[in-house]
Parts: sequence; structure tokens; C-alpha cells
Amino acid sequence: MTCPNQNEMTIEQLLQECRQDYFVEPSCKILQHKNHFCVNSDSADLARFITIRPDEEICEIGTNNGALLVYLDRFKPKSLTGIEILDMPALLAKENLKTIQHATSHVFCGSVVDFPDYQFDVVLSNPPYFELSDREKKQIEQGTFSHRQLARFEHNLDLETLIQQVSRLLRSYGRFYLVHRPDRLVETILMMNRYKLAASKIQIIYDARDQQPKAFLLEAVKEGTCKARILEPLYRGA
Repeated sequence: MTCPNQNEMTIEQLLQECRQDYFVEPSCKILQHKNHFCVNSDSADLARFITIRPDEEICEIGTNNGALLVYLDRFKPKSLTGIEILDMPALLAKENLKTIQHATSHVFCGSVVDFPDYQFDVVLSNPPYFELSDREKKQIEQGTFSHRQLARFEHNLDLETLIQQVSRLLRSYGRFYLVHRPDRLVETILMMNRYKLAASKIQIIYDARDQQPKAFLLEAVKEGTCKARILEPLYRGA
């Protein structure tokens, strides 16, 4: 299918504008573009929080440049699938996933709602955090939203659509991993209950002990009957 936001840049031109960084560990090399959303502390915390078992099939909704999938390859999954609606990040994800050593990989460029019916052992997401205000809606109409903004605002993917699609794509007792803002935690849990996802682990992230929480990490199980376990808070830089 044709990706949204298509432009005339070729993969060769894209790669010329990228820099090489590492993600979580120096051995995990990735390419990033300065104008796209780049991995941050939330991405790294999610990567460390996820549990992957050998031969599991993994899907990331909103894979961006594929950094999380590249990192998770070290746990020897069977397959890694990224879903990304923006064309340039999807191209970059394909390039980054050429470096993996264990799993087969596939990047689907399009909306998650158009992804074929297939069920995975694990689905993960670092989704858009922010609901759209009238101001942002107007910017989108005017075509002034950047790739970075499109990755952070719920224009292409809102929370309910994300959770609905996670439930569709997970096998029974499959696991969902999410990082999101703390003010959306209650909303997230209520929404998951609607779509047969039970929270099993929650961890709150702080930048320092005297500040407000910055994010939460969550593991959920499809059709699970588990009760949520609250982990010790994660203090960045402590």
C-alpha cells in the first residue's frame, strides 16, 4: 500500500541525513533522523521493562525507526514486526532492522487498523501521548505539523484505537507492554478492561525523588485474571 505523508525523498537521501546512535547499550547501533522522533528515556525504560522469551512473535505499534525491535532481537524472538504509518520513519525502520541477527523482520507502512489479522505473543507501544487541542487540529489542517509532532499527538492513533488493536493482535494470554504519561493511567486501565486486557505489572517513573512522576510502564495480559502488581518506582539518574 502507499504510505501516508509520502514525499520524494529516496532511501539514499534519507540515509545521508541520518546519524548513527546507540540505543540502551553501545552494542545496539541504530540510525536516526534529526527531523523525526528520536528515541528518548521513555523508549529506553520501555525496552528494559519488556520481557521477551525465545521464539516469541513480537509486534510494535508505532515502531518509528525500529530501535526497540532492534534491541529486542538479542532475546532471540522468532519474528519482529513493526507497524508505522509515517513513510520516512518506516523506511528507516526497515534499514535498521537489516542489522538484526536472530529474528525475521517485517515493517508494515500504514495504519494499524489496516494491518491483517494475525496474532502475536507480545505487542508493545510507545504511542502518541497528547490529545489534540483545537490549535493542533488547525495546524494539521494547515499542513504545518512536523514528523516529531505527528509522533507525539493523537492524530493518527488515539488511546482507544491503540488498545482495541492490541487486543485484536494478541493471542490469548499474550502480553502487552506500554509506556505513557501518568495522567492517562486510569484511563488506560479502564480502556484495557473494556478490551479484555488485564494489567499485571505497573511501574511509575520519576526523574528525581522530589518531582512529579513523568511516565508509567505497564504490562497487561489478554484474557488474564491476574491482579496488578505495583513495582518499585523507577528513579532516573538516582
